[in-house]
Amino acid sequence: MRKYIRKFLSKKRNVVALAVIAAALVFSIIYTIVGIDQSLQIMTEANEDEQGVTPYFPSYPPVNTEGKDPTLIQRGEYLAKAGDCMACHTNSPEKGQPFAGGLPMQTPFGTIYSPNITPDKQTGIGNWTDEQFIKAMHKGISPKGYYYYPAFPYLYFSTVSTDDLKAIKAYLDSIPAVHQENRKNEMIWPFNRRLLQLPWRLMFFHPTQYHAVRQESDLWKRGAYLVEGLGHCAMCHTPSYHIFSDNLSLGAPMNKYEFTGAKIQGYLAPNISKSNLANATDQEIVEVFTKDHLIGGGNVQGPMLEVNHDSLRYLTNSDLLAITTYLKSVQSATPPKPKVGKGGIGKATYEMYCSGCHATGAGGAPKYGEPSDWDARLKNGINKVYGNAINGVGGMPAKGTCLSCSDDDIKQAVNYMVASVTGASAKMTRIPKQKKLTIADGEQIYAANCSVCHNNGFKNAPKPGDKAAWKPYVNAGVITVYEDVVYGKQGHVVNGGCPSCTDAQLKAAIKYMLQTSSDEDFNLW
Repeated sequence: MRKYIRKFLSKKRNVVALAVIAAALVFSIIYTIVGIDQSLQIMTEANEDEQGVTPYFPSYPPVNTEGKDPTLIQRGEYLAKAGDCMACHTNSPEKGQPFAGGLPMQTPFGTIYSPNITPDKQTGIGNWTDEQFIKAMHKGISPKGYYYYPAFPYLYFSTVSTDDLKAIKAYLDSIPAVHQENRKNEMIWPFNRRLLQLPWRLMFFHPTQYHAVRQESDLWKRGAYLVEGLGHCAMCHTPSYHIFSDNLSLGAPMNKYEFTGAKIQGYLAPNISKSNLANATDQEIVEVFTKDHLIGGGNVQGPMLEVNHDSLRYLTNSDLLAITTYLKSVQSATPPKPKVGKGGIGKATYEMYCSGCHATGAGGAPKYGEPSDWDARLKNGINKVYGNAINGVGGMPAKGTCLSCSDDDIKQAVNYMVASVTGASAKMTRIPKQKKLTIADGEQIYAANCSVCHNNGFKNAPKPGDKAAWKPYVNAGVITVYEDVVYGKQGHVVNGGCPSCTDAQLKAAIKYMLQTSSDEDFNLW
């Protein structure tokens, strides 16, 4: 009898233990989800608080070259400015000391505070050796052996030469030491366990590979080195891998979409790849960096304004041209259209491309749900708003950089934003469902608009049916050819010389030409 009682109690203890473990697991998951939700709310509030605040640009501190190599220090200062180290390692919102750290960086998984990198021996990096500094920059591992969070851009700094890192260290050793204790990070469990960085590193920590282009010049190579390394431009301008929602960014760039634009701190970091910069002059791009002038009008705002003031305006004209040359060469895949869910394409497009600015009113964008912002813009009619959204206006890029979006997609996004406003003084236009055009329709559109150049091979325009001539375009795909036609690239006139043609008509004509000039089937596009 006792044997059966012991067996029963043993089973009961096992069941109780499993129930406790299950309850603890459920509690942990709920705790983490609630913490992430709170972090996202803090991020939103922080972005809204920054709107309209006069930016603070700290001055670079003096250096002490006594008994040191002044040439090496000068070089290190230039490189530190190229890497914009001061931006993250200075608590600008509280007008803190340069390089003394303490800047709160909000993430979906908690708050990270930047460390003190002045040469103070107790609270800074004054006791670090060159080898420890290089290991931190190249491998993202601290002198104490723990992994840094990817908010520290070691993913990009891993490509910087050892000699350049030693120069930066020499510069940091020469600035005034500031005794300021580092603030403890406030990460949500389990993300506060540094060991969890290991799977992230296994998946994403691979040195950046430069894009191969023909006849790489020294200027191009210098630009690649600065952009992919110290400049860490992809950290803001490249979409990131995420879980469940793009709001839950993993801080890992999707390299196939490099520089095609992303959301950062309530602002849109625009597309800075070839697809968006090819028609801009070098001088126009340089003036974005040095004069805060956006291409097409308007002024730079948000995080990029800080980059300009702390970093880019200190670079030589040669390096700025190198950066421009490299960016204009980067050919990335076009990000896919937003997935349509509840709320339709308007909501999906807004959330993926428009909310970066319109959710907070960043850069003067009319804020979602704010009647006073929209009433003034709707006085001239909804069609004017459509036109501005499609073609770009002021600081807003054309289509919000959604190159895969049709005009109707953008109109639906505008409708979605306007519908958020109560008492808006305009009536929205209902976008009728468009008939899907066929290859046969494309042939008629081609005959009326495109044949004048393509039938005669004018300026080397490939003739329909010439498979060899069309092979590069077939390999590039419909979207890339469409971008060339719409934006006047690769020798095209803008919009294919047909200002009245819709997106659907242009795509139909393109599909007809590709279909008749290859063995592939473009009917499904």
